[in-house]
Amino acid sequence: MGKSNGQSDLLPLLPKERTWGSFDFSMVNIGLAIATWSFLIGGTLSLFVGLKMGFIVTLAGNTISVLFVALSNAIPSSRYGIDQYVFLRSVFGKKGTKIPVILMVIVEFGWVATLAVMFGKASSNVYGAVTNTPPVSNKVVIIFALLAIVISWAIVSRGSNSINWLNRIVAPLLVTMLIVMFYMLSQQYSFSEMLALQPISPFSSDLHNYIVAFELGLGSGFSWWPIMGGLARLTKSERASLWPNMVGINICAVLGTMIGLLAGLAIGDSDPTAWMIPIGGPILGLIALVFIAFANVTSMTSLVYSTCLALKQIKFFRVMKWEKLTLIFLACTAVFVFFPDAIYGNFSLFLAACGTVFGPLSAIMFVDYYILRKQHVNMRELYIDTPEKPYEFVRGYNITPVVSVAVSVFIYFLILDPISLEGSAFFDYASATLPAMLLAGILYYLITKFFVIPKGLGGYYGSNKKQKSAS
Repeated sequence: MGKSNGQSDLLPLLPKERTWGSFDFSMVNIGLAIATWSFLIGGTLSLFVGLKMGFIVTLAGNTISVLFVALSNAIPSSRYGIDQYVFLRSVFGKKGTKIPVILMVIVEFGWVATLAVMFGKASSNVYGAVTNTPPVSNKVVIIFALLAIVISWAIVSRGSNSINWLNRIVAPLLVTMLIVMFYMLSQQYSFSEMLALQPISPFSSDLHNYIVAFELGLGSGFSWWPIMGGLARLTKSERASLWPNMVGINICAVLGTMIGLLAGLAIGDSDPTAWMIPIGGPILGLIALVFIAFANVTSMTSLVYSTCLALKQIKFFRVMKWEKLTLIFLACTAVFVFFPDAIYGNFSLFLAACGTVFGPLSAIMFVDYYILRKQHVNMRELYIDTPEKPYEFVRGYNITPVVSVAVSVFIYFLILDPISLEGSAFFDYASATLPAMLLAGILYYLITKFFVIPKGLGGYYGSNKKQKSAS
């Protein structure tokens, strides 16, 4: 079990095979955090809140969600050198792990397609400005989006080292671009004028606007759940897996989002690709558009890497060559970019969906790993497929997390409609994701404690003497 076939398989990585220290993982996370989606999140927030409240609620929501993702996802993967979907065998069962994998793949199709369309929009705006033929048709957007997919495959098919190399270059340049954007905006608006900028299309209630922005902040942080374990397994220590999350996809993501929020408020448009030329002028604006286009590739490659690694949980993909697997995933994603308006126009729905599902999943993983298992899993049992093993549960499935998530999602929809962002009165005081997470964690704990453990299922420490000796 100790020998790995490389960083794109499911076997545990030995300490000498883990190549990312805190600096490397920080660069990866910064590159991920302040890609164009950070600007698009800020642009989406500009519909509801101004700069001051936008910063407060986004920082609060993002910090809570990223911390949960790091604790429940990144740290276990780093400790054991395993992908999070291998780790999830101890939660969902050997066969049951397919359920979160399939769910994650569906969501990631949307995210990768969104990034590809962003690349397409930015590139097409450059094309339109250079050829003096604005506005550019969706056909051009689609062509450039497909180009982004081809470039991403050329990088991700080479493995994690190529992603690391790309992020070392892109991450510092992204930070530089943020600074330049803020400088340009500060030349046009004083700080007091920035704070006075009004949201583009808010709800009538200020409180509802604030909680909607907080909810989107939660969704933004939880959107990292599908990929963070697959990346964190490459880190050299648990410390190296935790703090880069808080620095990169929390603080830097919030800063990137704030620049997006400020630009959206100033320009009066939530689309980041419409900001650069008005902010920077024709030359600097075009350079920024080109860079933003290719910065999306950075995020796409990391998403594809972790998603395809998770697909290896399914037997059909397990023995497939890495190049072929990544090609198949990106080819399927390419179908979505033929509908750029539908993908781009429903970005807030992606954010809300992340809070709807990945928030409760993070709560369940936290309860299982820290409270019920006391941070111990049996590595050998995670990989043994024979029946009657602890992580087999019942015929390979543990329905407890499925029931817990299903009930919490139902409650979420009672509290908030993620499409219209209209919610009940309760939503304005508690959000929708946090109550759903609390409910999922409590349900999972109670069912596991009083029904699963007494039956000797799941390999929980202390459930019976046989499991103690096996662990």
